Amino acid sequence: MRILMAILLGGTLAASAQTAAPVLAWRGSLWASAVAQDRTTADGSLVFQPLEAGQSQFALDGLMLGVDAALPQGWSARATLLAGHTGEVVQATTGDTGSIAPVEAMLVWTGTRDTLRLGRMITFIGMEFLDGAADVTASRGLLFTFADPFGQVGVNWHHAFGPAWSSDVWVFNGEDRVKDNNQGKTVGLGLTWNPGGSADSYLSVHGYRGPEQDDLGAAANTGAEGRPRERLCLMGQWRRGQTLLQGEASLGREPFLATAILGAPGPQIETWRGYGLILARGLGHGVSAMARVERLDDTLGVRLAADAAIRASLGLDAGGTAFSGLAGAGLIARSFSLGLEKKVGLAFARVEVRQDRLNRDLRDAQDARFHQGRSATVSAAF
Repeated sequence: MRILMAILLGGTLAASAQTAAPVLAWRGSLWASAVAQDRTTADGSLVFQPLEAGQSQFALDGLMLGVDAALPQGWSARATLLAGHTGEVVQATTGDTGSIAPVEAMLVWTGTRDTLRLGRMITFIGMEFLDGAADVTASRGLLFTFADPFGQVGVNWHHAFGPAWSSDVWVFNGEDRVKDNNQGKTVGLGLTWNPGGSADSYLSVHGYRGPEQDDLGAAANTGAEGRPRERLCLMGQWRRGQTLLQGEASLGREPFLATAILGAPGPQIETWRGYGLILARGLGHGVSAMARVERLDDTLGVRLAADAAIRASLGLDAGGTAFSGLAGAGLIARSFSLGLEKKVGLAFARVEVRQDRLNRDLRDAQDARFHQGRSATVSAAF
């Protein structure tokens, strides 16, 4: 919130130096959903979908409100607040409380071929968006939930070589970190191809590397600078007529001390590999059909342990000690979804059926074993 106030103050000071106030452009979206699943858990969370509000609850997932202020000499200020359940989730990942997250709070300079962003920004990777109203699907996928970060604080330099090719350079505090919890920075490079200069079709590869930590504040491990997280993400979108195809391949790894991994005889390397495709097709009269298929391989279960049921099945909280993963876990999660959407003006409603599967037995609230779950999601947005 201090970053947001600083940027808004900066915009006010810049405006006061001019004879005319800056031009403001407002943005906004809202989305809500309800999910029913054929599995019940002791804590009420949804298996494979821990970002959702819970079983059979119609909840306000997100309310996004943003403003852009045009400033002199190519500068502008951009601020976006995210409220609702998704805002609460984003706040929790950064160690903050409350349900309102300033997901964007930055100064932007725009030149002929270059764009410079400074401040808090939404992550550039993934085939799904933090703004649920911009997504194709009704539910959040495995990659968005377990593999991709939400945002970052730092600097981004975007350079366009021409209509088709562009590059990005990042330096930031780490994934989902509002402020440093160590003495290092995460750096990243990106290359994007827009065939024919099209804004609707692209292929982009991004790579990040930097020191990461599991904890915040006094609980942070001051030696984490020696534990770099490395990430490579290939993503793309292709649109032709009424057909839209989106894809993502996410690869990553990070080392852990033996004390952080249950059953580890020594230091361990956590790796994850995620793959996903989304296909949407317009059927006419404002109706569209979609399908999504995903797979996430997690060697130590560190990523999938964000799911309470999966974490319990790995025994990561046994004996009062919270472990990050399990040696030899070898988890493989798969997901398949089918859905329909109906648009009426700027508003739309979606219905989706989904099946998730894990290569390991889980236990429900009645202590019965299972390894797959089926769910139905209804959502509305504008």
